[in-house]
Amino acid sequence: MDERECGLLFPDDRSVPDDEVLLRRIPRWHVFHDENMGRVRPSSAAFEDDGDGDPMSVYLSGIIQSEKRTPDSVLAGHADYALAGLSAGLVRELQQTVHPDARDDTAHEVVCGSKTDRTRRNFAKRSHWVIPPATLL
Repeated sequence: MDERECGLLFPDDRSVPDDEVLLRRIPRWHVFHDENMGRVRPSSAAFEDDGDGDPMSVYLSGIIQSEKRTPDSVLAGHADYALAGLSAGLVRELQQTVHPDARDDTAHEVVCGSKTDRTRRNFAKRSHWVIPPATLL
């Protein structure tokens, strides 16, 4: 979806501060060693919109903390996944919206916007591990 559609269908939730860490589940097949950066990081493919056409799923770390949960609660039922963090400010900087979607989890949100190659590469390179992959490559 483009910026206009996202603004209409998934308007930005400004109650989420720019320094909020958005948690994204990363499957092991989207983890690789970036020789240029000298570290293991998610691939840009890990930051595509969901396969069913919905915007990219994330979880708000602040809600997880306020509910006395730990970040690994986001990985329940997802064996061999890692957890990467992005700031809401970075997401907004790249013309994406952060929109509540708490159907199955109170901390669930979606990130809506055009996920160009450049955008996904930025997410991948500027993310950090909250829960690193179990097996570093």
